[in-house]
Amino acid sequence: MYITSLKADGFRNLHAVQMSPDRHCNLIIGDNAQGKTNLLDAIWLMTGCKSFHGAKERHYLGFDADHFRCEMEFYDDRRTRHIAYTTTREPRRRTITINGVDTAKTGGLFEVFHCVAFSPADVEIVNGAPERRRAFMDLCACQLRPSSMRHVNRAALLLAQRNASLQNAAKGKLQRSDVTLWDAPLAQTGARIACMRAAYVRSIAPLCEQLYSVMTGGSERLTLSYRSAVYGTQPLPEQPTDELTAQYLACLASHLDDDLHAGYTTKGVQRDDLLLTIDNNPVQIYGSQGQRKSTALVLRLAQAHLYNEKMKRSPVVLLDDVMGELDERRQRLIYDMVADMQVFITLCHPSSLRIGQRGLTVKMVNGKLSQP
Repeated sequence: MYITSLKADGFRNLHAVQMSPDRHCNLIIGDNAQGKTNLLDAIWLMTGCKSFHGAKERHYLGFDADHFRCEMEFYDDRRTRHIAYTTTREPRRRTITINGVDTAKTGGLFEVFHCVAFSPADVEIVNGAPERRRAFMDLCACQLRPSSMRHVNRAALLLAQRNASLQNAAKGKLQRSDVTLWDAPLAQTGARIACMRAAYVRSIAPLCEQLYSVMTGGSERLTLSYRSAVYGTQPLPEQPTDELTAQYLACLASHLDDDLHAGYTTKGVQRDDLLLTIDNNPVQIYGSQGQRKSTALVLRLAQAHLYNEKMKRSPVVLLDDVMGELDERRQRLIYDMVADMQVFITLCHPSSLRIGQRGLTVKMVNGKLSQP
């Protein structure tokens, strides 16, 4: 998968940006706050996912723009596709088309275009709350099977409904039976998500361990494991069984009193975690800053490699302000892993690259592209 044409106007500070990317390597250089990250965000927008920097969609519109429009053509190893994404300020309206056909939701984008994005904020996958690691597992697993995203969204909706019922029951507005109406569908969906996450971690763990060993010269050992709030660390199949659904349902029933007291569902996939350890010590607690950054880096590299291997096509890789702070060994590891993929790299100074790389180089100044 690779982008052949990109246009963006009115997206944050981008003005009339047009780019015909190189099939392999694209360097976007420029000082800070010139729009380099915004260009990568415009590409990421086409995945249908939330900004990898956490920006809200309402902030995509430039301060002086009444609308923004992003267009992209890409080849998915079978055919060329075209995506157009437009948002207007007044009236507030969003229009998305794929090959000229309107799609009502961003989920349509997620099914056709995939990126792997690296940024300094990725260290929060390691440092941050379990929510960040659950989001990482869900996004990565759903990229391999986009239809699974509807189960993730359904679980969130069912959980919200059950939590609302718990709060109303605690106030005497509903009966216990009104709460348990949500248990069966939540158990079915939750069991499916737990199996999905467990399968993904099984697939990615050996590669992460191998990459980390290469990165550290074999001096440290990284391990990954999935911990389910319902199933613990018991092995899970790729697809849920009736027994697993029944076990999930029994867990919800046995904790109903606790849930009523707390006002929310205390057990379920919303409490799962990805456990990361170096030499048997939790990275989140005992890891140095360098170890945490290295762990986050191998998670993303493994994500890109596994997608390429399973889908038989490469994702588009976005490296935002990452390469400049890496030593030659880590830069070379990244290049080796993404050698056959289309890569977009933002840098303040080309000299930050310790390894020569051919391709397209453009300069970003005040939201506009030019030749350096």
